[in-house]
Amino acid sequence: MAAVSLAGGTALAAAPAAQALPGLPPAPIDHLGRPNEQILKEIENFAKSPQVPDDIGDTLMRVVGFFRGDGEPGVAMPEGGPAFTQFGWPAPSTGCQGSDGSPIGMGMGVPGPADLPLPGVPRGHIDFVFTALGTGPVSERQANGMRVHWVNINNGRTGQTPLRFNGINADGPGTVNGQANTGGGTVVALLEGGVSTDEDSGRVSCDYIPTVGVFNVR
Repeated sequence: MAAVSLAGGTALAAAPAAQALPGLPPAPIDHLGRPNEQILKEIENFAKSPQVPDDIGDTLMRVVGFFRGDGEPGVAMPEGGPAFTQFGWPAPSTGCQGSDGSPIGMGMGVPGPADLPLPGVPRGHIDFVFTALGTGPVSERQANGMRVHWVNINNGRTGQTPLRFNGINADGPGTVNGQANTGGGTVVALLEGGVSTDEDSGRVSCDYIPTVGVFNVR
């Protein structure tokens, strides 16, 4: 089993890859929402087109590099760890105060029961994690804040979970997380907001486009 490891010792294992149905073309994305190589090549070709502005092209190429594993560091793939599900797509920043950079954000959900992220995730709960790739550590002062709005379509529960710094990736990239008591069932979640990080130039606050995920909580 492959896994995602967030610096600081948090290791999260991915479920086995989904199988394509006989007689049907391969799915453009896998069960984690990751695009296949054909889609990545199409994105890459589009990003290199002369009509695409440089900033948009650079952002798209960073997304491609992340999924291929040859982009910015911040996600390693060790073996073992609790299962996780990624949000549907990466979240590029929509603008940063204090910097001209444009980091890419990645979100995931870890349903319980799981030992990580610390102090653990109980049954009927899910821990949402957001990492701003290529950034410094999370700043003590947050300009906006990251939030997850969720609904359990089986039991009718709804809620909003703020994500805060809880020790993951203390030296960066900036990572925040938060736990929701959703109860068991299918949870649909919207992640939105921003994260402030401490960079060499000072505090930088970036907002990110929203992303959506669907999670199976036990």
